[in-house]
Amino acid sequence: MKILMFLVLMPLMHQSFSLSSPQCHFYDETLWNCSNQNLTKVPAAPPQHITQLDLSFNTVEMILQDDFLAYASLRSLILGHNKIKTIQGPAFVPLTHLETLDLSMNQLAALSADWFKNLFSLQHLNLLGNRYKSLGEVDLFQPLKKLKTLQFGGPYLQSVRETDFSGLTGLQELVFDGKNLLNYTEGSLRRIGPISRVTLGLHGSFNRNRPLVEAVLSDVAHPTTTLTFTETVFFSKYNMYPLQVAFNCGITGIIFRNVIMTTSAWMGLLNILPDSNISTLALEDAKIHLLPLGDIWTKKNSSQVEVAVFKNVDIPQFLNFPPVFFLKPLLRGLRRVSLQNSKVFALPCESAADFSELEYMDVSDNFFSDLTLSNMMCDGRGGLWSLRTLNVSRNHLRSLNSHLFTKLENLTSIDMSGNMLHVMPETCNWPPSLTFLNLSSTHLTKVTSCLPPSLHILDLSNNELTVFNVGLPLLTELFITGNKISIMPVGRLYPRLVAIFIHNNNIQTFSRNDLGAFDSLKSLEAAGNTYVCSCDFVELVTSGLTEHRVRIEDGLKSYICNSPDAFRGTSVADVRLSAFECHAALSFSLLCLGLLVVCLLIAGLCHKFNVAWYMEMTWAWLRAKRKPKLKKGALEYDAFVSYSEMDSGWVDAHLVPELEQSEPPLRLCLHKRDFNPGGWILDNIMDAVEKSRKTLFVLSQHFVQSEWCKYELDYTHFRLFDQNDDTVVLILLEPIDKETIPKKFCRLRRVMNSRTYLEWPDDDNQVDRFWQSLRVAIKEH
Repeated sequence: MKILMFLVLMPLMHQSFSLSSPQCHFYDETLWNCSNQNLTKVPAAPPQHITQLDLSFNTVEMILQDDFLAYASLRSLILGHNKIKTIQGPAFVPLTHLETLDLSMNQLAALSADWFKNLFSLQHLNLLGNRYKSLGEVDLFQPLKKLKTLQFGGPYLQSVRETDFSGLTGLQELVFDGKNLLNYTEGSLRRIGPISRVTLGLHGSFNRNRPLVEAVLSDVAHPTTTLTFTETVFFSKYNMYPLQVAFNCGITGIIFRNVIMTTSAWMGLLNILPDSNISTLALEDAKIHLLPLGDIWTKKNSSQVEVAVFKNVDIPQFLNFPPVFFLKPLLRGLRRVSLQNSKVFALPCESAADFSELEYMDVSDNFFSDLTLSNMMCDGRGGLWSLRTLNVSRNHLRSLNSHLFTKLENLTSIDMSGNMLHVMPETCNWPPSLTFLNLSSTHLTKVTSCLPPSLHILDLSNNELTVFNVGLPLLTELFITGNKISIMPVGRLYPRLVAIFIHNNNIQTFSRNDLGAFDSLKSLEAAGNTYVCSCDFVELVTSGLTEHRVRIEDGLKSYICNSPDAFRGTSVADVRLSAFECHAALSFSLLCLGLLVVCLLIAGLCHKFNVAWYMEMTWAWLRAKRKPKLKKGALEYDAFVSYSEMDSGWVDAHLVPELEQSEPPLRLCLHKRDFNPGGWILDNIMDAVEKSRKTLFVLSQHFVQSEWCKYELDYTHFRLFDQNDDTVVLILLEPIDKETIPKKFCRLRRVMNSRTYLEWPDDDNQVDRFWQSLRVAIKEH
């Protein structure tokens, strides 16, 4: 019993384990993402070859020598944010194609040269955030001849030796976290050679060990180097003096990222800038604390800074912050300035005079209002005479005041997106040089002739427009995505338009004529609309756009049908409409034509094979069968005479007198004399046949051509074979070829072949005998 329960529970336990086990994910069949899966070891290799493996944010503690034997194709290995303490020496030997290795944020207390001895293709190595106090063995990086990026150090790193970087000659980027560094051998990093991008985190050393900072800076600084300081606090101007070492080496770019700086330190930096070659200065993700400045600005020469970037700068005491002192030393000579997301709400007109050479200005994500923007632009009187690009996006503007920019003759680009404009004036006055205007996400409901006719690029995305038909003769690119537009713009208004972006609107269809109206259109993005997938539209999108040299840039799969219902939610590329749906008029015409041909064919066959005649006679026969049969004694006539009207002369002159005036006389039924006037002729024929003992057929060429004779003959034909009643008497007035008798009387022809008939004699001597034989035939029972 226990064994049985074990066998039953084992599959359930296995299923439960499989459901709770980590699940890795594939992306593009090359990346195997196993991050955040609580893995404790390297998983077995997947069935297919992968080039990227992400094992970050797990709990792996040890890398064994056989863990990567099945990963020979690997080019990227991410092991960051684990608990790795040990890596066996040969563990990375199979990874000869590896280009990226991330071992950051683990617990490695020592580094081994054995890890890297076979990584000949390695280009990017991250060793940040481990527990090693030094880089360990001599010639640690010697095999890494192709290494371009090296990130090392952390809170435990204490010393750097001169031999630590032997073999690294092609390094392009270096990230050095030495916040608690105690010893640095001068010349250690100089052995690498000039490095394009160097990021230093030397917080503790800046405050305790100025000679160490100066030694590091003298080794990494070069005229081609961009130097970044991160996670550092600059308390005073004295923290900035070590930078003079780097400045003396001729560096041209310096970035302060994720730092804390006082106004005293900032002014100390500005005090040494004029004696440097710095042309690019950036302050990103930083805090500036207000301290008394004192008399520290003594330099009369302006700096050589041409590009200044202040991004995500937090000034807690902003209202007390002296903005003129903050920027004034940089104003003269600046060509590009960015004040992004730094809570700036005003820049006085008086300061604009100092921006005489400014070409690019970005004050996005700040607190500028209509009033403060007008003040910065000196109420349209000018000041920023060299300005080419202005970005005031995502501020607090509520009106579109083109007057502010009229006198800026060099202005080519304005970005006012993300403001709350709502309404566009009917007319505006823009500088004639303006070619780019961004009014996206400004809650506009209507566009007017306020738009400058000189525009080459216009962005009106994510507004509330329902139509766009403003003539812009020079426009080459139009962005109107995310609106409520239901019809394509009129192409003739934009003769130079090359690209249009109109996805996520209310457009249901567009036609060849719509696209053909654009003389120069080559690129279209119109996905995300509720399309009616008619035949013309599907054919146009899937193949017809090539006729207009238009490319769909966002892929056919993103064009989704909303109707017809059968294809709702289906990609246009997957729609297959029938020929009847696509060419209804033609298909209906062809169908009708086909039906007409079939009907004509059937009619022809019926005519050829006398189908109508057979049906009519069958109906007559069926009606006759339903009538009660007359008894022999109830018969009114001795014979019903069936003859052609063309033979009535012979009947009247010879037959009737000879038979009705004989002794005893015979009673004949003649249609012109005895048929019921006004009755249906077929009924008269049937009655005449039924009430006559015999049916006498006067056969001639005229007879076989008479339609009514045919009916009389046929009804008698039916009676002959239905009642087995021998009532037919045949008289041939003239010789008749049996083949001339219609094929529908095939049974009658057989009767003529098997039965004797009377022929009207050519010899007068035989006439009496003919009448005698006829009387006998009529009187036979």
